[in-house]
Amino acid sequence: MKKPVFFVMAVAVIWLFNANGCFLPDNYPIRIHNNTKHDISVFLSYGNPLFPDTLLPDRYYDTWGLHPTKPGIPIGYSTGIPYKRYIQSYGSDTIIIFIFHTDTLLKYTWDEVREGYMILKRYDVSWQEMERLHGHIKYPPTEAEKGISQFPPYEQ
Repeated sequence: MKKPVFFVMAVAVIWLFNANGCFLPDNYPIRIHNNTKHDISVFLSYGNPLFPDTLLPDRYYDTWGLHPTKPGIPIGYSTGIPYKRYIQSYGSDTIIIFIFHTDTLLKYTWDEVREGYMILKRYDVSWQEMERLHGHIKYPPTEAEKGISQFPPYEQ
């Protein structure tokens, strides 16, 4: 009697963890790598703003974006589906990635950040570029990110 109960519980635990993506392969990741000596915060814009509008949104959105990450620690997730389908599901072929110094977000209001466009970097990443980079974007940019449309422009 104990073996069937244990088996059912084990299957239920595996199913629950798999539903959260714990056992799934890391297919189609989107990872931002913080290669600085300070915390950065990342905002991925999916439809607000919708590319080619590159303004910051009117309101502070705490959905996926504006999550801080420590130096040397990447932040991101796995989309689970091809980049083209994933990005186009938001009505565009490009996503916008905003990088902020976390201290800036702590010091200023969102309206001040928005009006002053207080970003460290903005990447406009097409699904083709996301595929080429296997979903890994580095800040500050390296030679690999050189071809991505970005503001301020790429400098060696």
